Amino acid sequence: MATVRRLPRADRPVSSGGGVHSRHGLSFGAHYDPERTSFGALVAHNDDVLDAGVAYGAHEHRDVEILAWVLDGTMIHTGPDDVETVAPAGTLQHLVAGTGWHHDERAGPDGPVHLLQLWVTPALDDPPAGEPSLTHHRPDLAAGPFTLGLRRPGVTVTLVRVGAGSRLGLPEGTFRHVHVARGSLDDVPTGDSLEITGPGSWDVDAGPDGAELVVVTTA
Repeated sequence: MATVRRLPRADRPVSSGGGVHSRHGLSFGAHYDPERTSFGALVAHNDDVLDAGVAYGAHEHRDVEILAWVLDGTMIHTGPDDVETVAPAGTLQHLVAGTGWHHDERAGPDGPVHLLQLWVTPALDDPPAGEPSLTHHRPDLAAGPFTLGLRRPGVTVTLVRVGAGSRLGLPEGTFRHVHVARGSLDDVPTGDSLEITGPGSWDVDAGPDGAELVVVTTA
């Protein structure tokens, strides 16, 4: 039988400095909790706001998949070849770091950017890291859910809009991480998450203003 745990936004550790403000749903950086290092395949869930023109700073990733969903504002990605890609609100950026990817991300000059970052690591028996790749998706959530299968077998990321008072059946999986990006689910407001552990069907009901969700499912 599946069980659910609610993770209120206000209870998350916060990092803030240099114009970067982050709330961490799992252990990250200086905020280490040995009981919160992962949930299924998910190893990081950061709710970030970068002030106008502020960057994370150039850095490298290796053998990890990172999803960045831009909720408000504009993110500008600079790749290892110094090519810049503008990612406006509604963009889902999918980085497969593979053997190594050096990059930076910053907010556009006209205002802050609000984005969610989700990190997924490979399982022990997954194939060795391959060539890195970067793709940008602009799903039309009004037309229906958008589901992306990741490199790690059995792991998907779904963006979905649920109408006011409507019910959504979640994908089947052993671990399902549901984050409320906008609106609410019953008494679960914007910024809170649910962690559902165990197989079996599970439904969620949108609040009076509907909801936009990101669901990370590990089979």
